[in-house]
Parts: sequence; structure tokens; C-alpha cells
Amino acid sequence: MRLMGVDMGTSGCKAVVFDEKFNIVCDAYREYELSFPGEGLLELDPNVVWDNIKAVISEANGKTDKPVNALAISAIGDVILPLRYDGTPVRKAIIDFDPRGTEQIKKFVSDFGEGAFFHITGMPPLFIGSLAKILWIQTNEPQIYDKVQRWGTFEDFIVQKLGRAPSVSYSEAARTMLFDIRDKAWSKQVLDKIPMDERMLPKVVPSGTKLGKVQAGLAKKLGFSKSPEIVSGGHDMVCAAIGAGLDERKSDTAVNIAGTIEGIVVAMDKANTGAAMLDNLFPCYPGYDGYVTFSVNLTAGCILRWYRDVIASDTYELCKMSGEDVFEKLLEALEADKPSEMIFLPHFSGSGNPHFDPNAKGTIYGLTLSSTRDDIVQAMIEGLCYEIKLHSDALRKAGIDISAIRSVGGGAKIDKQLQLKANITGLIVIKGNVSESSALGAAAMAGVAMGQIKHPSEAFATAAKKEKRFVPQSETKKSFEKAYAKYAALFNKIHDFESQNN
Repeated sequence: MRLMGVDMGTSGCKAVVFDEKFNIVCDAYREYELSFPGEGLLELDPNVVWDNIKAVISEANGKTDKPVNALAISAIGDVILPLRYDGTPVRKAIIDFDPRGTEQIKKFVSDFGEGAFFHITGMPPLFIGSLAKILWIQTNEPQIYDKVQRWGTFEDFIVQKLGRAPSVSYSEAARTMLFDIRDKAWSKQVLDKIPMDERMLPKVVPSGTKLGKVQAGLAKKLGFSKSPEIVSGGHDMVCAAIGAGLDERKSDTAVNIAGTIEGIVVAMDKANTGAAMLDNLFPCYPGYDGYVTFSVNLTAGCILRWYRDVIASDTYELCKMSGEDVFEKLLEALEADKPSEMIFLPHFSGSGNPHFDPNAKGTIYGLTLSSTRDDIVQAMIEGLCYEIKLHSDALRKAGIDISAIRSVGGGAKIDKQLQLKANITGLIVIKGNVSESSALGAAAMAGVAMGQIKHPSEAFATAAKKEKRFVPQSETKKSFEKAYAKYAALFNKIHDFESQNN
């Protein structure tokens, strides 16, 4: 049996074919560009996405050794598509971190009742949610709004393009802010307040549900030798976490996705919409058979790229000539057992939890005439680790205890960095060793639907190899606790300063 996971992201998409043991058989990747209609504004053309999805599916089909039996989609959430009934876009989709909708969602949630809204939807009242964009279009583009016949997510948009009725997984539906996370249905209360007819939304289904086969004519054009089953996948954060080892039945081990942005995805056996969750702007929404939440730092790996290009471009050029890994070179002098004298707040594109402040700026405190580039790198990596500790401490206050994190992505390759993360957070850090976790998570959903596995977590258990664990070193505890207290104090003071001056 061959299963395909389609990973649809903000800037590119990938189709990955897996065998019976969830080893990668082949893959294909395409990038696409965002549109920038104004300063800080971000849009994505669904037609461009679909053209590239078709391309990667076709290419992967041309490489696979056996026919694909089923496919599922991992898609970005928080992005709503204004569509006609046939799936034709009425306008480009507004990307989640585009600030449009900020004022509209604040007013809507204030009128609705913040606590009631969070209890129903599990979504904090942030501009990144789909409802914020719907309300913005309703207010600012009434002629466009009146043309919309249905609102979709990228998951159900792709399902419809594959020839089936628009259907969306619970996890993807929940990111719209229109979904009742306990009833597992569109929220009548929220829809009545907009107002919106439920018939304008796709059918909601659990992840791992068969939706029908790819339309026969299209299947042939896409290179399938026979029409495969389409299976509901999920929100990319959920799929990536499952593909990286998140098991919703074992909630003490979270997944730390360390890429361009960095976050922790945590499983919960029941919905948690308590005050501490809302205070820290943690979402709560369905995963596969439980619930998940996550925290996020909006700038992680991209800061290292900034440092590489702006401050250490000479080192970068030398590494390109020698074939060395530039990031390994930059982190060569990293120390895991003692903190820097410098404090580095990594908010180069705004801050994530617990404030989600789009106006936050990066800060380096403690520079002296004796400061070196290695000192800056040390403080930079520490800052990223302190952000994870901020998140894990806030999760604990919300009643969610984790003892370990499985770290995956570009920020999980260098051992000293992972040991530093363990020492700062006090958590066991496990070095993840699977690749293409989002596609693997989607393929796991397809595997459940096809009876290949009983639970999606089995895909990771089958594919994963021996892992390396980094345990917090007790002798470093006091020094890092003292440094973390300084970091948290500066974090709060800078946030207060920025709030007063924006």
C-alpha cells in the first residue's frame, strides 16, 4: 500500500509518498509567492496554490514504485477563502498574520462576550483567526462580501478541487473561530451573530474519514493509475505534531517544532478553556481523539538567517566555498552549561504567546565594547530557549504539565543547542529523527482510514529510529534560573514600553 501526504504551507507545498512502514518512497516540492497589496499586508491566491498542488501530486506519482491508494491533506489554518459554490475564489485569501481584522474581531468578541466566545470556539480573540478576516471583508469590501457563496479552508478547497464535496477536518474547522469545539459542529451562536448561513460552510468530519475517490478524469491527469481515496487530514500544526511523535493518549510529552517559527504542541484529553488559557492566548481545539493547544514564537530560525546574512555574511561565504554547514559553524562556540551576560529578545516579527503583540521588536541588552559575535549568538539561542520556558511555565499555570519535548525541524539538529534548551527549560529534550512530519501526519490519517493502522501515532512509532535524549544538568539549574528571571523581567518591561508607545 502507498499513502500520499499533501503538505500545503504558506509559501510552498509538497506531496510525499510513504510505504507500509511509513518510510518515504518519493516526494515533490513547489514554492509559490505571497502577494503584498500594502505595507504589512499578506495575501495568497488559491488558484496558484491549486496549480502547485497539482504539480507536486503529478511529479510524485511519476516517481512512486506502486500506485497510491489514498491521500490526505495537511493545510495551513486560520486562512479563510471567499469562494463561489464551485470553488472559484472571489478574491485572494488574507493570510493569518496580516493585521486586517484587528478592530473588527475585538468589537465582535467584546459584544459576544470574551469568555463565552473562548468557551465555544477555543480560539483567543486574535486578528490571526479567520473570523477576523471575514468581518474585515464584510466591513471594508461589501461588494466582495456579497459575492461570496461559500467560505472555505484550504483543506476543503483542495478536496473540492479533487472532485469531492467540500469537507473539512475538525482541527482545520476549529481554526476558523466558527466551530464549537465541544459539539464538534459549526457554532449557531457565532454564525447568528455575524450573521452567516451554515450552508455557506463545508461539512465537518473527524480526521481520518474517507471522503470519496479522486474524480476519475482528474486522477488520470494527475498521474494516478487508479483513483485513490481522499481522506480528511487536518490543520498543519496537528499533522506536523502527530508526524513528529505527538500521541494524544500520552500528554506529558509535547512536540517542539523548531523551524522558521517555533512552538510547542501539547495534547489534552479534554477541552481546556480556563482563565489561564485565555490569559496566555493559548488555543484549544480538537486533534484526532483528544484536544491540542500550542504556543508560538513568531521568529526563530529566521533570526539565525538574519544573523547569517547581516552580521556573519563573511562566515557564510567561507562556508559556501568550503561546503561546511554555516549554522553548525555559527554555533560552534555555543555553551550549554552557563548563561550569557547578554539578554536577547527574539521578537523580530512581533511576539507570540503570551501577548501576541505584532508591534513587538527584537532587543539586545548587555552589549559592551568587549562583546563578540559569539556572545551575540549565545544570547540569541538562549533567548529562543527562554521563550520555550515562558510557554511551558504558562502551560503549567493552565493545568497542563509536560515533562519532555520532542524537538524537530531545523532548530533540532545541533546537540549543544538541544542540551542548552534542556538546561534552560528543565525539560527532557528528545531529538526527533523523522522528516516531513506534516506530510507524515496526513498520511497517518489516510492510514487509519484504510485500516493500515489503528491510531495515527502508530505511523511515527513505525517510522522513527532510535532517538537521543538530553536531560537537564542539575549543576546548571541555579545559574539559568537567575538568568531566566532577568529575561522574564526585561520581556515584561519591554512589552509595557511598547504598549505605551504604540
